[in-house]
Amino acid sequence: MPRIPDNVIAEVLNRADIVDVVGSYVSLKQKGGSFWACCPFHGEKTPSFSVNPTRQCFKCFGCNKGGNAIGFIMEYERLSYPEAIRFLADKYGVDIPDTGSNNEDDQLRKNKERVSGILKEACKYFYYNLYDEQTGRQAMSYARSRGLDDNTLKHFGIGFAPDLWDGLYNTIRALKYTDDEMMQSGLFTRTKKGNVIDLFRNRLMFPIFDVRDNVIAFGGRAIEPVEERKYINSPDSLVYNKQKHLYALNWAKKEKSNQLIIVEGYMDAIAMHRAGFRNTVASLGTAFTADQLKLCARYTNNGEVVFFFDADKAGQAAAMRAIPMMCDFLRKNDKSHIRIKIAKVPDGKDPDEFIKTNGAEAFADVVRNAFYVEDYLLDRAYNDNFDKKVGLDTGKYQEDVCLYGSWINDEITRSKMANAAANKLGASADAVLKQMTGMSEKKSAQEDMDLARAATRARQADMDSRNKPVLEASPDEVDQVASAVMSDIATQDEIMLFAFAMSLQERLTDQDVLSKTDILRPSDFAGDTMKTMVSKYFELFDENYGVSFARMMDTFMGLTINGEPAEDVMAGAYDKAMSCGNTSARRDMYLGYLYRIRIKALEDRERFLISSYESASPEEKEKIQTSLRKLDQYKQQLKKAGENL
Repeated sequence: MPRIPDNVIAEVLNRADIVDVVGSYVSLKQKGGSFWACCPFHGEKTPSFSVNPTRQCFKCFGCNKGGNAIGFIMEYERLSYPEAIRFLADKYGVDIPDTGSNNEDDQLRKNKERVSGILKEACKYFYYNLYDEQTGRQAMSYARSRGLDDNTLKHFGIGFAPDLWDGLYNTIRALKYTDDEMMQSGLFTRTKKGNVIDLFRNRLMFPIFDVRDNVIAFGGRAIEPVEERKYINSPDSLVYNKQKHLYALNWAKKEKSNQLIIVEGYMDAIAMHRAGFRNTVASLGTAFTADQLKLCARYTNNGEVVFFFDADKAGQAAAMRAIPMMCDFLRKNDKSHIRIKIAKVPDGKDPDEFIKTNGAEAFADVVRNAFYVEDYLLDRAYNDNFDKKVGLDTGKYQEDVCLYGSWINDEITRSKMANAAANKLGASADAVLKQMTGMSEKKSAQEDMDLARAATRARQADMDSRNKPVLEASPDEVDQVASAVMSDIATQDEIMLFAFAMSLQERLTDQDVLSKTDILRPSDFAGDTMKTMVSKYFELFDENYGVSFARMMDTFMGLTINGEPAEDVMAGAYDKAMSCGNTSARRDMYLGYLYRIRIKALEDRERFLISSYESASPEEKEKIQTSLRKLDQYKQQLKKAGENL
């Protein structure tokens, strides 16, 4: 991928206001000069996630994550750095020219393009095989038995993988793809001897598309009874993560509906589309995830999500695994206001069977009659513990219904559940609600402890990675260790000097504001950290914009100053600088720190020269005297300039 120019990244950060970016995902509340929320990355009850509009950065004081708008999108949307920039550029109308080159990004792009090419060719190969009169005869017969006509097969790109070990392999190899590239596609596997062979054999093939209609994976269904799995799905690859995609979402999103219907299988999703329910998607052979629920919220505009789980024990067990995740998602993502329902198909049928037997109108009633989560849980608690011969086992019912109620975060909804359960238990609603709430609080307390431990470990790991040269030094490297420890040392004057330099932005190099000799330079600083930051600052410097604090966050995040995270140290100093009135006042403060630092450096040099004077030769003494006169002259100039501020 071509390297994105620095000025374009700066423009993205200038337009992508951090409060707007973060606020589109979580609910922010202003307190003082910052906005606060519960962290979307680690879950918490007390807000420790801060968004600062002045610095245009976020910081969680619980899990230690922080950064600018690009960093937030990387973390929340799980995108790479270039992908996050392009995501924001598209949202805020910044054009990204295809200039320059980044070798690492370029190679990744090429690898993804090659894998995408293999998947596209595989899709053609499977499709042609299905329509081959000899090769695809049995598969086509099976497809027809499942009600798949030509229009459906074509629309969904359904194909057939012949019962061959190397059918697809030879086809792709002939197109000049390497074995390594084929293995990256997820379509092949290796034998014990290391030979590459086809993963899918004798299966009806369902291509999986992303929301931009690119083939990213496949699901394969056995066309005859086999001892092995009925379905085989592509593993994760360079272009596919099953936890972040939904089958048929590329078509469902085009409906622009505020409702999504979730089914478990490809055939159910296809049957639903054929029956007119084109707002249907399917999970991808794995437990439903928070990332997939996030997709649902996005493409329904926080509307309604209706889940269909299989009526068998496995399907109902899957429902009970998914519901706590859904409740937890709603608790942690208070910006998402999706309404979640669980639908039950009568007579234990799957959606495909029911539609064939009863028609689309009858199925529409099933969707309309879906249970809200709390009603589904009440129903489950009762039915699971009711026996026609002995009646309701109130002990087990109490255990189940109180557990389910503890999952619900909304107090009003939980209260309704308690009222409904109290009638069956012969207890007061208050007593039931108290037990539900107690279980919820106990679980939350344990989660808080676990999160606190995880946050502590994360902070320590972060600091360890920043101080890696120190931690990895051997006992023989004492001097090197001392040097590494000293490298992040900075005086308060140095920290404030850099903070005021950033506060001046493009005016730092404006000769009407500062002379060239009054522009700070890396040599003004003693520690390696400060030298690195200043060097990076001028590398990014734009005469029209300067460099924003947000743009510098990428540099700060990997460094320490005096043993503390550099972004925290510089954030405090930058806030002080920005609160120091107008440009003229900040310039004077900047110059005051600069002159003081340079005077100190001159005095240190003077002391060194004086200490070496006695042992110097006559010729060296003369040079030292000349140097001392020049140093004193420059020092007096700085002192006078400082007095005139």
